[in-house]
Amino acid sequence: MNAKFENLALSLVNAWNVGGTVPVPEADAAPASRDDAYAIQDRFAEILGDRCVGWKVGAAVPAVQVMEGHDGPIPGRLFETRQFTSPAKVPASLVGGYKVESEFAFRFKRGVPARKRPYTREELAPDLVLHPGLEIAGHRYPPHVGGRKATTHDLIADNGACGAYVEGPGIADWQHIDFTAVRIDARVDGAEPIRQFSGALFRDPIDVLVETVNGLSARGIGLAAGALLTTGSLTLPTPLQAGQRYVAHFGNLATVEVSFF
Repeated sequence: MNAKFENLALSLVNAWNVGGTVPVPEADAAPASRDDAYAIQDRFAEILGDRCVGWKVGAAVPAVQVMEGHDGPIPGRLFETRQFTSPAKVPASLVGGYKVESEFAFRFKRGVPARKRPYTREELAPDLVLHPGLEIAGHRYPPHVGGRKATTHDLIADNGACGAYVEGPGIADWQHIDFTAVRIDARVDGAEPIRQFSGALFRDPIDVLVETVNGLSARGIGLAAGALLTTGSLTLPTPLQAGQRYVAHFGNLATVEVSFF
């Protein structure tokens, strides 16, 4: 890895650890491809030294990719020290300015090793446990106020713009669930309900999971038994401030909540 990418990975880790930001790198020091971005993200994980307990994916829906100008999905690691169980209390000093998204996630009962042949839905689905959850999403770049705007590759390098994750209860018998029919009532401090995505902005979470597993496998990355994989936002990403509480009711399946302090 060249020195500029090494310095970028180190600066992103430092910002992660203190809840800070770093300038969007100049074009000549920024990742120019997915391969560059994945290399920086992998180095980020090495420098951080935290245990990877799963993966998240953003921009998993093609309509969102087109709308936001991404060239595909944006994966990132879930780290043990930023993994919480609902009802969770998360220090705002580490995730200030980030946004909360209601999501479906799945835990793997068995390991999924990397391989050349793609995995299928039929192979993976029987060994999954559903966990409704909340991603606390945000990147380490400051708000865009001029200069170069962060790209898909910048966000991938920055651990896929992941901040933390709140895990809800596990549901082993989920195969009968019509995910398109699950109504999510998510609110901050009991205010008006947050918009739930549907139609072109919704995608079958198992399809997202299979695609993500195969994308990781192509990079030589497998998933261990017990790993969690989130499948993208189901509700409008919503800011949460210190002292506020976000509660999401996933129909009659589960309630997941997080407070910032």
